[in-house]
Amino acid sequence: MGIVHALLAGIFPPRRASLSQVEPGQIVTIRGQVVPRDHIESTLTGERCVYYQYTVEEWRQSHTTQMGNDGFWHVVDRDEAITEFYLACRDERAIVSPSSARVERARAVPVTSIDLGGILNRRAQELRIAAGDMVEVTAMVESVDDLFDDGRGYRAATDRLMLSAPKHRPLQIRVLSQRQKSRDRKTRMTS
Repeated sequence: MGIVHALLAGIFPPRRASLSQVEPGQIVTIRGQVVPRDHIESTLTGERCVYYQYTVEEWRQSHTTQMGNDGFWHVVDRDEAITEFYLACRDERAIVSPSSARVERARAVPVTSIDLGGILNRRAQELRIAAGDMVEVTAMVESVDDLFDDGRGYRAATDRLMLSAPKHRPLQIRVLSQRQKSRDRKTRMTS
């Protein structure tokens, strides 16, 4: 079933729209800026964000050849976590419900190399989504009551659009650009 959906999505991609143009029940692609609803901390770097994915690799020497620098990088640790966030498009917001989310990055968005504090033969990299990052979300539009929006006026209506995974498909989040972040972070994880 997933292959059929992927083929149909390739032939008939969801339309790009702004939040003011969408209605519940539609599958759309919306670009906007990330506004945290809550924060999580990366277990590798301790950075506050709404999403992180990291890998730690260790160099393993090959025992099949006699070459001195023949080997491979082996993943020894990885983690990924995501929380709900708002997608802000002009003056409007929608909740992004990350259940069944698949996160990818545009080619222009690099993963961050992490300094492991002098641990030899190990390297790490991380992708984070944080406040102010630009993302593109392809999802099903729903209507919900949002009682926790601190950006809402006292007497404003509580109804809000929510972007969630379409039936039998993942919610797609594509990182388009990131705020300037320091590139070579030291980790707080002890490996």
